[in-house]
Amino acid sequence: MRKEASYRPKRVSHLVRQEISQYLINELPELTGFLTVTGVEMPADLRTAKISVSVLEKDKRQLVMMKLEKATPHFRRLLATRLNLRYNPELIFILDTSADQEEKIDHLLELVKKNEPVNKS
Repeated sequence: MRKEASYRPKRVSHLVRQEISQYLINELPELTGFLTVTGVEMPADLRTAKISVSVLEKDKRQLVMMKLEKATPHFRRLLATRLNLRYNPELIFILDTSADQEEKIDHLLELVKKNEPVNKS
């Protein structure tokens, strides 16, 4: 029984991610060009869902996050109708900036490569 209890949050977070991603594609196509749901984290009690989103265009991040926050009650109703859960989770949208970090690391690595000597023998 212990093993099953630890699997449930992963399964429910996958379902939440799938439903929200599908909704964004179908109902908010103006956002899907530069918005990606990168992950959903849920605790064992399934009462909250931290939804990580990545926004490609840096200048539109604040606008997209505001739209998502405004649409949170609608997302909760959507999940309540589609998922058979005892508690409808509170949704918390978090901006995922890992792509920016990767870009910064790549840039730094390129700078290091340019300063290295050609012969390493």
